[in-house]
Amino acid sequence: MAFLKAIEVNETGITADYWRLTHVQLDRIAGVVEAQLHGYRDEAARRAGKAPLQRLGFRFEQAAMEDPYNLAIDDLYRAIRAQPAGAGPDGRDLPPFFAAAADI
Repeated sequence: MAFLKAIEVNETGITADYWRLTHVQLDRIAGVVEAQLHGYRDEAARRAGKAPLQRLGFRFEQAAMEDPYNLAIDDLYRAIRAQPAGAGPDGRDLPPFFAAAADI
């Protein structure tokens, strides 16, 4: 599974379209899950072993998972899809990066 969404890499004019979950770390004592998506030009570039263009980190509560003791890949992608993209200048949450991303 992966997300398909064009995101410009660090204001370079280059976009990463293919976003794949690459790392997951669970701190059971703190109840926190940390996950990383790596962005590639496209799926073919990832399959060819090309380096990712960008890495995005996400952190959320373990309790937010559908089954907090069995971290399924689909649930991780669902939690990442819902994660706000930070806070705006007014302090409100920005819309999630991947809210409208296609699943592939």
